[in-house]
Amino acid sequence: MRRSKIMRKIKITFIHYELVFGGAEQALFDLVNLLDKEKFDVSVFVQQPGGVWDQKFMDAGIHVVYDSSCRQPTWNPVKKLGNFQKKLQVKKALRQGGAGLLDICCPGSDIVVDNSAWCYPEIGFAKGAKTVKYIHCDPATDPGWRELVLNEQERLKRYDRIVCVSKMVETSFLKLSGRTEGVETHYNPIDSQEVKRKSLETVNLPEDEPLVCAVGRLCKQKSFERLLVIHRHLLDEGIRHRLVIVGDGPDREFLARLCTTLGIEESVILAGYQSNPYPYMKAARFVASSSLAEGLPVIAMESLSLGIPIIAPIPSVAEVFGDETCGLITENNMESLEAGIRKMLTDEEFYRQAKAGAERRSAFFDGKRMVKEVEDMFLDLVGKE
Repeated sequence: MRRSKIMRKIKITFIHYELVFGGAEQALFDLVNLLDKEKFDVSVFVQQPGGVWDQKFMDAGIHVVYDSSCRQPTWNPVKKLGNFQKKLQVKKALRQGGAGLLDICCPGSDIVVDNSAWCYPEIGFAKGAKTVKYIHCDPATDPGWRELVLNEQERLKRYDRIVCVSKMVETSFLKLSGRTEGVETHYNPIDSQEVKRKSLETVNLPEDEPLVCAVGRLCKQKSFERLLVIHRHLLDEGIRHRLVIVGDGPDREFLARLCTTLGIEESVILAGYQSNPYPYMKAARFVASSSLAEGLPVIAMESLSLGIPIIAPIPSVAEVFGDETCGLITENNMESLEAGIRKMLTDEEFYRQAKAGAERRSAFFDGKRMVKEVEDMFLDLVGKE
């Protein structure tokens, strides 16, 4: 009897700085979970342990690795010596910008995917491995990513592929980097079935007024203070609604104080970190983004997968609208964003169109279809069909 040939799985190591609550982390979580485990053996190497989502990844069965993971506690004197040698090797690798670190901690990787901005600039390269660099933010509008692209052009040339998360990001990257080959766009795949399932959970939210929902890490880039000021302005105009912000981060105390200063404590809900934000989104009239810069907000795709319209000052969001009216794209300033939110709350005919468009567009966000594009790229990198 002829034996079927057993194909070795492709070993992929994703590198991420810290597993905190955020869009890039959710995108990584969904991508790793959606990848075909019959074809790919996946690990996530985390540069900064102790993030609030470390356990979330591990609970999902994702192999999370830190530089200390390659040194296991033991009483065996031979293994102790090996641990000591690895510790010295890790320290040396870190002194050299991360060069060789993955060869120690994740040996034998076929593909290394650098999923976040560099902490150690050489960490994304391993012996014999193909290399991929994800660009999650628009370098034309985000100063940190712009500096990275402009100052690290020689290093960027060493990656076999550059993956941009939207066409807008790809256009900006090509213009700034001058690179002409090996650059492609793949929208972050989302586990839309899981998003829909989780959105059915019950949350205690007031139903007496229209609800506007915002989700994300409470940090400067997300600029949630703009939503609070706009909320105050619209209330002063007699446009009744509530605002719920789901998330946590360094700006939480500042936003809470601003709510007090503006006198909107009764109409704003700072829901804090929620492991499941989707019921909040599902309960909303629409989802609002106020980010100063993004590549393509994962929250936009999650919102549309639920059939919930979105308003955002990020042009790339329009890419996932397709031919539908799924909400509004505004200019990235307070006045335009305020006008857009006012329209979404008061123009019933437009809102009905946006709601119907979002519901029709929800079918586009098929996680299996979206992840197949990424899988095909990985297979092409290692020369497998």
